[in-house]
Amino acid sequence: MDRAAAEALAERLGREHPERATHRWVARERADGWQVVKVAVPEGIRRDPLKATTEAKPEPVQPDDPRTGPQRNAPYGTG
Repeated sequence: MDRAAAEALAERLGREHPERATHRWVARERADGWQVVKVAVPEGIRRDPLKATTEAKPEPVQPDDPRTGPQRNAPYGTG
């Protein structure tokens, strides 16, 4: 099998195989040509398709530091 055929087969298996939720197929080169191998996806890794956008949540506003300038600039351990 050549590289293009192995990559095409790996892609097709990733779309159509019944175990596509728990496994991935990868084309790899060997001394005698290319082959497709099935790799188990560790539990807990998401297999959701990528999305075009991600919504960022606003971060909470941090309150101003109530200390005076000299208090903010004083080294730790004094006073």
